[in-house]
Amino acid sequence: MKRWIVFISLLFLAACEQEYAGASEEQEIATAPWTEQQLADTNSRMNQIDDKMKQLEQELAKIKVAADSPQVFKDVPIDHWAYVHVVRLYRQNIVGGVGAGLFAPNQAITRAQAATMLVRAFQLPLSNKPSIFADVPNSHPFAREIMTAYEAGFVGGYPNNRFAPQESMKRKHMAMIIQRAFRLQATSAPYAGYKDVTNGTEGALEIRIISQHGIAEGNNGLFYPEQSTTRAHFATFMDRALQKK
Repeated sequence: MKRWIVFISLLFLAACEQEYAGASEEQEIATAPWTEQQLADTNSRMNQIDDKMKQLEQELAKIKVAADSPQVFKDVPIDHWAYVHVVRLYRQNIVGGVGAGLFAPNQAITRAQAATMLVRAFQLPLSNKPSIFADVPNSHPFAREIMTAYEAGFVGGYPNNRFAPQESMKRKHMAMIIQRAFRLQATSAPYAGYKDVTNGTEGALEIRIISQHGIAEGNNGLFYPEQSTTRAHFATFMDRALQKK
């Protein structure tokens, strides 16, 4: 009799184990998509929080800069998107105005101006060597800054010994000199790319690198590599790069 009781008990336990195993398997199958959805929702919420934090940091930076320094340029008020970057560089004597209390944020930056900003940012001693560029005589107001930037490897020239000092700097060239000057390297950070930047685009690698470092972000998936870099944008890129230096 005892044997039968033991045998029946074993059968009951085996049946329970099978039922439990089946239920666990069903539960695992049922909960896997739910878990993935929860993770996706959590990541989405975290990204939203990160975006809010960045906005808050930008607003706090504006408040701090405004408290430390009054409005410097008439055309760069505190609510201007590049206010913090422009004022911060101004206080470091890296950028200046164009006269009459103006910064001209939407004006294209020239190659000579960009070279000068880089030299000031790195506090390089000015070169005493004569200019090697046919279109930059020694009497040029930025001749020494251009030669200094050239000797440091920040900028290059064009064929026939031209530098084109008054030529506006394209955004792709801006990416190239920022990457070169700050010696930025590619990282494992996500890079979605830009619709208007292909592998054949001049400066494609440099555009990728400065984007991975958060220096450039583009606009609506576009980088506009052939467009001129405005003074406000160049100041922004320079300031972001200096913050990571």
